[in-house]
Amino acid sequence: LLRPVEGTDQYLVYTRWRSEEDFQKWHASQDFARGHAGGSEENQPPRPAAHASQIWSFDVIQQSGPKN
Repeated sequence: LLRPVEGTDQYLVYTRWRSEEDFQKWHASQDFARGHAGGSEENQPPRPAAHASQIWSFDVIQQSGPKN
């Protein structure tokens, strides 16, 4: 979870997946459905964690690792 320093109040959630297939399996899972269902109070409709979202896809054009 990345919090902006300035210019916006929108947070960025960054995840990495071993493969597209792993992401799709998680997205179709009951864990995903439960985690994105909202509130759990009795007799109350689910509350959203956020009011909007965007999915960004990108290519890694430069990568570095720890220096040995």
